[in-house]
Amino acid sequence: MMKKSQRLRPVRDLKQQQERQEARKLADMQQQLIQARRQHEELQGYLREYFTAISTTRQQVKQASQLGLYQSFITRLQDAIQHQGQLIRQREQVVQAQTRKWLEASSRLKSLDDLIARARQQEELAADKREQKIQDDRPHRSSQGFE
Repeated sequence: MMKKSQRLRPVRDLKQQQERQEARKLADMQQQLIQARRQHEELQGYLREYFTAISTTRQQVKQASQLGLYQSFITRLQDAIQHQGQLIRQREQVVQAQTRKWLEASSRLKSLDDLIARARQQEELAADKREQKIQDDRPHRSSQGFE
């Protein structure tokens, strides 16, 4: 008959696989968040550079149409920055949710590991008791044979 700790092994392997999968998802989502933040910083940097460029060339710009183009571009850039900020907030929420999933999977794996460890302890205790009973019965059997 298979021991309880051995019967639980395939379940543990499955739980470990699930925990690792959740950890990989979390790592991917964290990477996406980092990329979104990086892109947000780049957009803000472009906006600062553009404002600097406009302030230095403003004296050279004489036509209203040119100023209109500058303003239109700035508005689109600000919209992109705002959109990227929303994307960051969404990604942060996704990372938080995935962190919870991973922690739950990790907790289930740990609980199963604890259960297996207790089962092994019980199995070892039972084996020790059997061995002790065999040891205790030996002198009794020996003395019966010599009477």
